[in-house]
Amino acid sequence: MDLDDERKPRNSLDCEANLLDHFRMMFRNELCYLVPQDASAERIVQDVLNEKAWEDHSGKGALPPDFVCEERGLMLEVMRVDDHERPGDRKGYVNPLRARESEIIKEYAREFEDILALAADDASLTINAVTDLETEDDHSYRNYLSAFSRIVGKHASNAQRYRKNHPGSKLVFFVFDESSTYLEAVDPKAKSALRSAGDVVRGHSHLFFADKAFLDVVRRSGADYFIWCTPFKQSALFVKDLELPETVVYDVGRIDISDFEYDSHLMVSAEL
Repeated sequence: MDLDDERKPRNSLDCEANLLDHFRMMFRNELCYLVPQDASAERIVQDVLNEKAWEDHSGKGALPPDFVCEERGLMLEVMRVDDHERPGDRKGYVNPLRARESEIIKEYAREFEDILALAADDASLTINAVTDLETEDDHSYRNYLSAFSRIVGKHASNAQRYRKNHPGSKLVFFVFDESSTYLEAVDPKAKSALRSAGDVVRGHSHLFFADKAFLDVVRRSGADYFIWCTPFKQSALFVKDLELPETVVYDVGRIDISDFEYDSHLMVSAEL
């Protein structure tokens, strides 16, 4: 969490600049997948990693999108998605994880303020809440796809406005994805069965970056480039010898990979 102008605690991941900072600190070139694999996509990720080149437009009074790099003719919009969001009882959407984060912040606000008062000026704390929901209620592929589509689509609806604000600049969408690793179960019963540590579930790995349902959202985004950051999937912890990319960079108009269709009824989270 960060302190805002009034020195009140808030979750650091609610801040666009912090999401980019996290990306820049955790980025590993060997786990970055370029689509297509050429100099154009490589140049974009290097430009975003260069923190000094960007002006922060995420605050009030600045022309969106969130960040602008005049030197490279780029503009960047940041968004955050996960697999917890689901439709509310009435209107809109609810997110049990974010709700729990807010409860923790409210409950321990004084303690957090005291800790941050003793820390460096740019110190931040990140809340990693636990919902205590069963896996199937906590992590849902359908909710994941719905949230990804809704949030990217919401930002895509502003793409023309961004281009009008910064004529001639290329638009980059940056998605900070907090979802878990998924697999397509071979046995439909595994989808609903209660699992415990050490259980084995047979299935097909979810190659999220080539999932047709998600790729369709990327293609419709209206962005020139799309950076998909997935720092928490940690596929190697769940599937032996499988290491999926942590960062995927698409040149949206030149996506050249084969895509795969997954049965949403069989998709299950690898987490308990």
